[in-house]
Amino acid sequence: MENTQKKAVIYCRVSTKEQAEEGGSLATQEKLCKDYALKNGFEVTEVFIEQGESAKNANRTELKRLLDYCTSKKNGIKAVIAYKIDRVARNIDDYRQIRLLLKRYSVDVKSVTEFFEDNPAGRFMENIIANVAQFDNDVRTERSVNGSRDAMREGRYVWSAPYGYSNSKVAGKCTIVQNDKANIIRKVFVEVAKNEYPVDAIRQRLFKEGLKTATGKIFTKSHYYKLLNNELYAGWIIKFGERHKGSFEPIISEELYDQVRRVIKHRTHRCVVYKRENPDFPLRRFVMHPSGKKITGSWSQGRAKKYAYYRFKEISLTDVAKDKLEGKFKQFLNSFSLNQKHLDYFKKAIKEAYDTSTERDFREAKKHKEYIAELDARQTALIDKNAKGIISDSILRRQLEQNEEKLMQAHSDLLLLPDKKEDLGELLDFASEYLKDPSVVWDNATFRQKIELQWFEFPQGVTFHKGKFRTKEIASIFKVKDLFTPPLSSTVPSRVRKYQHTTTAKLPHIPIETCRQYAKELQRLLEILKEDPP
Repeated sequence: MENTQKKAVIYCRVSTKEQAEEGGSLATQEKLCKDYALKNGFEVTEVFIEQGESAKNANRTELKRLLDYCTSKKNGIKAVIAYKIDRVARNIDDYRQIRLLLKRYSVDVKSVTEFFEDNPAGRFMENIIANVAQFDNDVRTERSVNGSRDAMREGRYVWSAPYGYSNSKVAGKCTIVQNDKANIIRKVFVEVAKNEYPVDAIRQRLFKEGLKTATGKIFTKSHYYKLLNNELYAGWIIKFGERHKGSFEPIISEELYDQVRRVIKHRTHRCVVYKRENPDFPLRRFVMHPSGKKITGSWSQGRAKKYAYYRFKEISLTDVAKDKLEGKFKQFLNSFSLNQKHLDYFKKAIKEAYDTSTERDFREAKKHKEYIAELDARQTALIDKNAKGIISDSILRRQLEQNEEKLMQAHSDLLLLPDKKEDLGELLDFASEYLKDPSVVWDNATFRQKIELQWFEFPQGVTFHKGKFRTKEIASIFKVKDLFTPPLSSTVPSRVRKYQHTTTAKLPHIPIETCRQYAKELQRLLEILKEDPP
């Protein structure tokens, strides 16, 4: 006997929140829908279950699969059975589109808990039920938005916490608290505010100190700049077109945030091109031929083993064994070393200059703070004059821009000054190790550290010709030796020159500013050696 039952499919959907509040579990919905099908003579050919997806829009995985299944004529589906209409859609427009599509293929929507017939009165009732579902959804949305707005006005941030914060509860209410990434966020803002290095170079440098995503990857540029533009770190919540002071602890001050905004606005971005290097050849592309050709390196196969060579392409007789060239480079580095006597004097001069300059810097910082206060007062006065009609909008705009330039520079200068006296012990110990034998420091460094060290020491690279290294520019720290061995006149006999070099002479005075520059370069070199390669 031929089967006369009409074919139907079941659609079940529930979100975690609704399941907890209403108890309408997927298993319960499926059972009720199957009971309805049995009582009304439907054969269930497929069950579509949607887990944890909202009915606010029609872009749902199982719903789309259901529509494809029902609109295929070979399946012969006559009805879609759901626990309630709002399981199919909570948006009236979405429901109408779904309903029209199914109707085109003679498929009806059946509700287990709601009754409506396929006649004018029934379709009217069906529309009312669909409208009620949207009304309920709109009310929930409004309550959620109003709750979030009220929380914001109380100073609580109830959305997903940004990097450096974690979602938490304080006094039983949702908000955010600082986590272990707060310190690195603070350091990012301070480094950018100093306006010493390109903004993006700081992103790459601080990656080595912990500025990384949850998966351990470096921040993308867009994510990085979004972080720098996030006023939440200064304690302000900006949502719904409103701005409110947060009750949570800010990671940075408002002054620091404003300074970073000035730096980003006025900073000229310089692109730094990083080329891939070969770890076996740290001097590759760093050493140059007088013709301008950069050295490269490769391995050559011998009879029994491979041999490493540096060479200048397209220049004959330029192959140099790796060990030989790197040995000569280490000798070149050691030509800038200091003996123990000069080293002791240099460390003493650095210490005395630091103590003197620190006191001066504290006085200078006080002047900068007073100047910044004057600029802030001037900014307020300009806005007041404009409000009273004393100055025009164009004049206000021009003068505010000039004031902002001065504020940016003043804040940058202030951040470059120390806010407390630092312990120079580690720095001076490093100075002894480094200036006593620079080649050992380079030799013991990792490949990445070697690259950074040599470019820091010789910013324009070095040339190699006839077995000797030369360079046009050296770091200031390597110029220390010039203080102790001043050049002698070429007219002085060689034996006299030799005698003068070995005779004890009065040690030179090292200016405070020069000592500060030396200390700054030593600090940067120390940072390079502390950095772990990414």
